[in-house]
Amino acid sequence: MMKNSNSKYKVLIAAGGTGGHLFPAIAIAEELKSMIPDVDFLFIGTKKRMEKDIIPKLGYKYTGTSIIGLPRKAGLKLIGFFFSLIVAFFQALRSVLKFNPKVAIGTGSYISVPPLLASKIIGAKIFLSESNSFPGVATKFLSPIATEVYLSFEQSKKYFKDKSKLIVTGTPVRKTLFEKNRKKAAEYFNLSEDIKTIVVIGGSLGARSINEKIKEIYQELSKKYQLIWQTGKKDFDLYKDLEKNERVVIIPFIDRMDYAYSICDLLISRSGASTISEIIAQGIPAILIPSPNVTENHQYYNALELVENNAAELHLDNESAESLLSKILYLLENEDRLQTLSKNAKGLFKVDASKVIAERIKNYLEQ
Repeated sequence: MMKNSNSKYKVLIAAGGTGGHLFPAIAIAEELKSMIPDVDFLFIGTKKRMEKDIIPKLGYKYTGTSIIGLPRKAGLKLIGFFFSLIVAFFQALRSVLKFNPKVAIGTGSYISVPPLLASKIIGAKIFLSESNSFPGVATKFLSPIATEVYLSFEQSKKYFKDKSKLIVTGTPVRKTLFEKNRKKAAEYFNLSEDIKTIVVIGGSLGARSINEKIKEIYQELSKKYQLIWQTGKKDFDLYKDLEKNERVVIIPFIDRMDYAYSICDLLISRSGASTISEIIAQGIPAILIPSPNVTENHQYYNALELVENNAAELHLDNESAESLLSKILYLLENEDRLQTLSKNAKGLFKVDASKVIAERIKNYLEQ
């Protein structure tokens, strides 16, 4: 049950669906909370996606709408989506009227559209944070009603008509991810801190094609290296009973990404915006495998941003497991190359995006 509060600093955050949209929103909230201790947040997401579990655990108020996923092709599902969009708008409007935010923040995805439109109707200032190099439909649709739009990449500006409200900040990253401790991380995963470790992340929801490739090559990799393999919750049952030794950890979801990054020598991952920002912020050597199943192919453009700056390696989804194995072994056996990727990734890191965005929003809250 959502309780109203007397705080004059009321901030609505519309985010969710995937970690790439949710975690930057959490990073902004954490930074704002450190600046204004009595700030009052309400997160609005969906009733069925990952945010419904993660946000309440962090101590924030949360409510979800009944919006369904945006289908990639026209048809009956598209009609169902637009119907759910209308229902979600009125659900969001009810929560917005009760909460009465002064500021509303969206971090992309279709989930953010109903709450932000409802917030605009009651007079809240709208702020958008877009982490993808190729801006999503939601951000481009909502940008005309936004006070400011925060971008991760300079090249993203060309996709917007009104350049006056665009600010390149980089992507907000959770501060906890910067607290590296390889020894504690090794203890947490029951691994050795002295053996090079590969971390595989198919995204918060999983990635079947990456999982199938890792299934083919994990035993070869574990002869010399350690492997932390996040299958995603949907796919975990398919891989949990695979034969493995003490060097292989197979889990549905990594709760402690700070520990995973602490022990990571090479990351194998999709190239969602949140992951890209974490790679850049910490200088993590990575092989990026863009998902071909995302709107406007934005993961490919995210990966390209790093690859063109010699800050990551690219492996396409339709390439073979043998090709992936070769790339992994080459990198782990060439320390100079790993260091080059790490140095160049760090070189792309802009100022603390969470702090910059939070400071700007704080100024509006205090007006």
